[in-house]
Amino acid sequence: MIIWSRWGIVVLLFVGLGVLLGFGLASLLGFADQDGAVNGVFVGLGFMLSSIALWAFSRFVVGKHIDKPYAAVFYERLAEPITLANGQVTNTRAVPILHPDTGAQIYSQPVSSFFFIPIRIWVFILPAVGLLIFVINLIAVLGGN
Repeated sequence: MIIWSRWGIVVLLFVGLGVLLGFGLASLLGFADQDGAVNGVFVGLGFMLSSIALWAFSRFVVGKHIDKPYAAVFYERLAEPITLANGQVTNTRAVPILHPDTGAQIYSQPVSSFFFIPIRIWVFILPAVGLLIFVINLIAVLGGN
């Protein structure tokens, strides 16, 4: 079963980026050889930082280019085949779908999602998970475990 639609799989890449950022921060600050709870604090920070990158990706790439709306059409069968300008013969034509009351063109909005949650919502889930990881591990570090 596929758990993502369209470009939703990139959320998984940003989760991996968060873990890498966390371990990178820990090693950069000299905490790489510490126990797991100290590294967990930095992984929580990495998740929060990767959510910023996911927000930018969602806003400037997915929202503007990947999931942009497109005109909804249906294909009407013609009585007899026609020849197009490129020489191809067809017996259908695309007809735009119009709103019955206003007569305006109807557009379809595709959505990229991961675990059936749109990418724009994951921008809020990742920092929440990161904060949870951060707090749990910070308590473990301060508690001496």
